[in-house]
This record gives sequence, C-alpha cells and structure tokens, in this order.
Amino acid sequence: MKRILIALLLVILIIGAFAILSAPHVKAQTTQATIVSYSWYTSPATTQTLAQYAGDLVVVGEVENTGTTNLGTVSISGAAYNSSGDVVCPGFTTLIGVPELLPGQKAPFYMDFYPEESPSLSQNWVPTVTSVALRVGAQLNSTQTPYSGLTIPTGSVHNFLNSGAYTVTGTVENSGVKTVGDVWVLTTYYNSSGTVIGMNCTNFLDPSGSLSPGNAVTFTATPTDNTATMSNHIANYTLLVEYASYSGPSSTSTPKAQNTPTPTPPPSSSTTTQKSTPMNSLWTYGAITAIVIVVAALIAITLLRSRRKQGQFEPPPPPPPPPPPP
Repeated sequence: MKRILIALLLVILIIGAFAILSAPHVKAQTTQATIVSYSWYTSPATTQTLAQYAGDLVVVGEVENTGTTNLGTVSISGAAYNSSGDVVCPGFTTLIGVPELLPGQKAPFYMDFYPEESPSLSQNWVPTVTSVALRVGAQLNSTQTPYSGLTIPTGSVHNFLNSGAYTVTGTVENSGVKTVGDVWVLTTYYNSSGTVIGMNCTNFLDPSGSLSPGNAVTFTATPTDNTATMSNHIANYTLLVEYASYSGPSSTSTPKAQNTPTPTPPPSSSTTTQKSTPMNSLWTYGAITAIVIVVAALIAITLLRSRRKQGQFEPPPPPPPPPPPP
C-alpha cells in the first residue's frame, strides 16, 4: 500500500510539472510563415540597386503567411554554398515591405549577401555559388484590423517595356472613410515557372504624407537591380499596397504596426507584441518548486507513519532467561 501511495504521489508530481510547463505561454511562432519561391543573381553596377555594393549576391523571393494570425517582424536568414557544400557567405533580409502579413497574404523580400560577412571579406566567392538555402522566422503580431479602404483598380494598371525595363503603372485609391499615412506599393515579378525573379518597393507615393478618403495617387514600378535578362524573363506580377499609420488631427484610423518597409523608413507606431516575460518564468518555477515541496512532505509523512505502524506491530522481545537454581 505504501509503495502504491508513493507511486501515485510521484505521478501527481510529474503531471503537475508538465501541466505548468505546457501552459500556453504566448511566444514567437515560426511555422506559419513559408517561403514560396526565390532565386538569386549578381547585383549590377547601377544606382537603382538596393544592394550595398555592385557585384553582391542578391536573393529575391516571396514569403506567405500560411497561418491564421497576423504576422509582423518577418525575418529571413540564408547561406550561400559552393559546389563542395561549403558555406561561403551568410545572408540576412534587407527588405520585407509589409508592416503586417495577413493570413493567406504574400509579400516579396530582398536579401543582400554582404562581402564583409564572408570569410574572405570580399566578393571572390560569388562566382562559386551553386545553391542558396533560406530559413524564415516570424513573430506573432497584435490582432489589429488593417484598413481595407486602399485599392488598386484593375483598369488603372498597365505594364510595358520602357528602355528595356519591365514597367508597371497604376493608381492607388482611398475608397474608405479613413485617412491613412504614407502609401507604397510592393511589386513581385515572376518568370513563366512562377518563380520570383525580381521585386520592387516604391517610395512613398503621396507627397503630403497622408491619403484622405476619395483621393488617389499613382505609382510606377520597375524591377530593383533590373537587367535586360531579368525584364525579358518576366511573365507575370502581383501588386500589394501598404500604408503607414497617420497621426494627424483628422485621422480616426487604427494604428498599424510598422516595420521598415523601404530604405527610407516610415513613421513607426507602437507594436503590441505579446511574448513571455521573466515574471512569467518566475511564477512557473515557483509553482513547480511548491509542488515538489508539497509532494516531498507528503511522502515523508507517509514513510514516517509507516515506520511508526511497523514499530507498534513488531513481535515482543524474548523473555529474560530464568535465574540459575540455588
């Protein structure tokens, strides 16, 4: 009986510890952001590049929110390999121009492999690259409802070649009832296989810094780091309009969490990112310690009682030997 009780108390201890450790702490999630496709090229010698230097290895691609919660602060890391399978340089995301990535939404990204990050501190490894591997991470964002009043009418969009550059033009209209801050457009370019081969993030389109209801702005987008080869292989594209929060006196819009959408950052607003805190950890460890102490005390009491009972029911000692005869 004693062994059964001790085993039962140990089971309760284990279940209690796992229940506390598995409590729903709000933390970063990385499984609901997925890289759809990507490709890489060498940055050309042009002032239109986002790369740090001409000749850098650049990766462009598209990330999708495959979950059910808005994502913010999407980050991507990568590594370039040579034919021997050696890492010749790591890479980090330069630009994902969305403050929030909604469920089912896709957005382009741009990654520059800096020469300073390579073991050789140069670009001599770029021609040896045979493959690039990427990994995505995403942080859960606040559950705010984005403003849906910004639209790009289909009839306003046109594409054509302009001096060898694949060019897309269009109009962004504020058909809602709220004033929003700076507006920009993200363009993703695909080849005939559906692989991303280029991207563009326009500068802020409205010079006044805000776009009020009933007004519109135009945009023009050509591939960043454009080359004749890139534009000649573009078979399709998608457009995504984004905006910054507006803090003017006439604004009634809900602030939207902001990252850095372009090389010239928009005004930032507060981001309510939920995550576990040191205080939560202290409470967790304190609760586990309390359970351990209680269970240990119960086990000690049980063992003590068991020993006392054994002492009460021990056989009496043998009688003393009789005295010797006279």
